[in-house]
Amino acid sequence: MVRKVKRRVSCLPKATYYKPREIPLCDLEIINLSVEELEAIRLCDLLQIAQDEAADQMGISRKTFWNDLQKARQKVADALVNGKAIQISGGDYVNSGVCKVEFLCQKCNHLWETPCNEKRPENCPKCGSESIYRKGGDGRGKRHTERGFCCPKHGDRAVGDQEESV
Repeated sequence: MVRKVKRRVSCLPKATYYKPREIPLCDLEIINLSVEELEAIRLCDLLQIAQDEAADQMGISRKTFWNDLQKARQKVADALVNGKAIQISGGDYVNSGVCKVEFLCQKCNHLWETPCNEKRPENCPKCGSESIYRKGGDGRGKRHTERGFCCPKHGDRAVGDQEESV
């Protein structure tokens, strides 16, 4: 009997389905990508961590990591090329909780991190302001950029920027 080692996963997916646009999910073939396969892609392809280091982070051998990564890449390629949906679910893993999310206070510019598996903070820990945003986007349309906070409703200009008159 082969004993499967539980992989350590540090960042759970923010979304669990991806599908081609304008095709109802019920009309698509669904490919299941396990959470640990997604973690292998995240570590190797997104964060560009060497495979031996990524395998250590997941608590598995390099060969097992390579197998997981190849399966994941094949599934993603199949879905993209052949117009299939991807469902991210299941697997045999433990959440290591290492993944962090950065928040920024709009009032005092305090930047801090929280584990990704914790509830979103309601106030800035430094000044108590409720005007806090997830760095890179808080899911409500507002994003922190180098120029400040912007919103798709306001185009590319930062919220609070004044229109320049010519």
